Amino acid sequence: MKFSYSLIALSIFAQPALSGEWDYPAGNEALMDGAAAKAYIENHYADAGSVSLRYETKSKLGHQYNFDIAVAGDYKAQRTLVIHTDNDGLVQRVFKSLDDTIIRNGEATKAAELEAPRRLKAAHPPELSSGQLVTATVNIVDPDLRSMDRQAPPIGTWNDLSDYPNPARYVQRNVEVLQSGGQYYLSNSRVTQVDAEFLEEYNATSGQWQQSGSASFLAQEGIAKFADIAALNQLSFASHDFTQVMAFYHIDESLRYVESLGYNLFDSPVLFDARGLSNNNSSYFYGPKAAMFGIGGSPDAIDADVVIHELGHGVHYQIVKDWAYGHTGAMGEGFADYWAGSASYRKLYQQGSKFEIDTVFNWDGYFGNRVTTRSLWNQRAKYFEQSEYRAHESVGGELGDELWSTPLFQTLKQAVEQYGKEAFAEVDTIVLESMYGLGRGMKMHDLVESMLFVADKLYPSRDYKQMLTANFEHHGLLKAPFRLELDSRYVDESKPISARLIANGRQASIEGQLETSNGAHLDLNEDKFSTSTQTLVLPDQETCGVPFELNADISYQYESNLKALNWKKSQTLILGVPEINQQVKVQNSVLPDASLANNGSFNAGFKSFNFIINDAGTATGDFGVYLKLNHSKMSDLQVELISPSGTRQMLLSNPLFSQPEKQFYWVAKHDDLIKPFVGQPLAGTWRLEVSDVAMGDSGQLVEWAVGQVERYSCGQATDNTNSNNTNNNSGSGGGAISWGLLLLSGLLFWRREQTHTH
Repeated sequence: MKFSYSLIALSIFAQPALSGEWDYPAGNEALMDGAAAKAYIENHYADAGSVSLRYETKSKLGHQYNFDIAVAGDYKAQRTLVIHTDNDGLVQRVFKSLDDTIIRNGEATKAAELEAPRRLKAAHPPELSSGQLVTATVNIVDPDLRSMDRQAPPIGTWNDLSDYPNPARYVQRNVEVLQSGGQYYLSNSRVTQVDAEFLEEYNATSGQWQQSGSASFLAQEGIAKFADIAALNQLSFASHDFTQVMAFYHIDESLRYVESLGYNLFDSPVLFDARGLSNNNSSYFYGPKAAMFGIGGSPDAIDADVVIHELGHGVHYQIVKDWAYGHTGAMGEGFADYWAGSASYRKLYQQGSKFEIDTVFNWDGYFGNRVTTRSLWNQRAKYFEQSEYRAHESVGGELGDELWSTPLFQTLKQAVEQYGKEAFAEVDTIVLESMYGLGRGMKMHDLVESMLFVADKLYPSRDYKQMLTANFEHHGLLKAPFRLELDSRYVDESKPISARLIANGRQASIEGQLETSNGAHLDLNEDKFSTSTQTLVLPDQETCGVPFELNADISYQYESNLKALNWKKSQTLILGVPEINQQVKVQNSVLPDASLANNGSFNAGFKSFNFIINDAGTATGDFGVYLKLNHSKMSDLQVELISPSGTRQMLLSNPLFSQPEKQFYWVAKHDDLIKPFVGQPLAGTWRLEVSDVAMGDSGQLVEWAVGQVERYSCGQATDNTNSNNTNNNSGSGGGAISWGLLLLSGLLFWRREQTHTH
């Protein structure tokens, strides 16, 4: 199977990655203001540099104080310290981001939107004080016409509303509008329609504001205004003002919902122009707090998902006012997708519908010359901490935006299934609250840790923390303090278990134990370490080929002034090494490394191998697969097995392993991964496809086998009655597959933007 990869992300895939860390102080110190928070940092984090308060926020769980950092008088734009207190002022935790995460040509970059925000030149309606707010009833689609009709997507795309197979229909909603000077305007205390002209940026040399050429604005058409309430009630798709009303209603509704959750984020109305940008592109601009929508294809604001997505960027910027660096590109897009998806799901849930709830841009994504829907159910996406997750780019073959939105949205679905409509507000509250007190340089696992903390604090009697944990773990987003690593989960009964406890970045002192469910036990007590290798001797066993548990229960402490925390990990092991009834193929074949072509395109290393079985039987629960790989960095590899019937299954997706050689075993009755092959004919050619998706390291497929497990090394035979056949195996491929055109088409697939696009 072929994958598309982000050139930028993969070119730095193997470089060291730096990110934030969470501290949980052991003391009982109270801080009542920014000055006290500054003194706290100077006392406990003196080595970080000199600090100055950037901003402070207040949320349900307490106060957050966000600080700038300077080292030897040099302002470090990418670094921050954030102190969290509870509502009584007691320090609960500290987010520290003390290293630069985005480097270009050896220099730390600066986010222009944060350091020199732009402003918007636009025509505005009259001030609210000039008139009064009145209620009007308007025609809209909610969330979009196709979802309202439950209309299947087109085979191709639609170019115009006339291509849509059903007649346009509307629903009516009430809105607050401004009545001033005998006219009605799309303006209230939460949201205001403007007629945008251009962005302005400050020229430090001249000391003047000047026009910025960073966005393509549509020529001004005038502020939308109406002579009477009836005119608002009669708008249709044919009117430009209908687009403005759509954006106005959905932004206003989303902001009302945020307020209902207990958050007042904006100190002035959000500005918008539903016909602001001339191309098929929408953006939220940080400086003026303005959402601008494009008109190419179908006008973007005709789809509520697009409107609420762009507002989502405003939401995260208001919560984390220095949202930049680290993984914030993909995280911002993923959150905005989630926010739009959650809104659509709430509406459909009330209607008893689940129409395409795992997809955003259900309308706008089918207009124009390309399909640009995005998934809220990308279960293939895996997390690579060392990669740079820019907006709209793929890492490891999957979109980084979807890596972040998927576990959030799937948690929401599971929560609604368990707790009903109340789960919408509760899960959305967790998502919003968890962003408070983050700052520059955050990576996905930093926000994951905050989200689990918040879920536990806000809703200890609900299962939200457990749901989030399971979904984050599926994608590798939960960064545990340690990795518990074994050579194989199929244990040679004649040897002790060698278990490596590996510090996952930050080192800690530990106390605890390792024990197995069949009687082995080992106490642990060690000072800080990078890798600690432990040996457990199994007691004499009578049963072979059955599972047992290896459990770690460890108390760890990073520093003496921080709390001791607890980490638990369980792994299911199998007693005995499987013996497959097919002859092992000794391959000793080089696996091509990833590379860059002369034109700069990325080449994923690729090679395929064949394994022929002449057996006439079918795969049962004793179906097994064996691989032996040698690679200096196993996490570079993706390995997929294809049956003679054409079933594909990813066996390895960038596995973490500290040793250069590893034997992998899978048996269907013990490993769900290969259960899809059960019931299929064994006879024919089985194919193994190995991809290397990062540059700088290469390796070998040493040997492999596919077949029925006839016994385990400790002597227990299986029920397998298949005969032991000799097979002829071959390898094919060699060299790298060029992914240049696929890369370009994959990147062009996603809309590009000046600041943020949907």
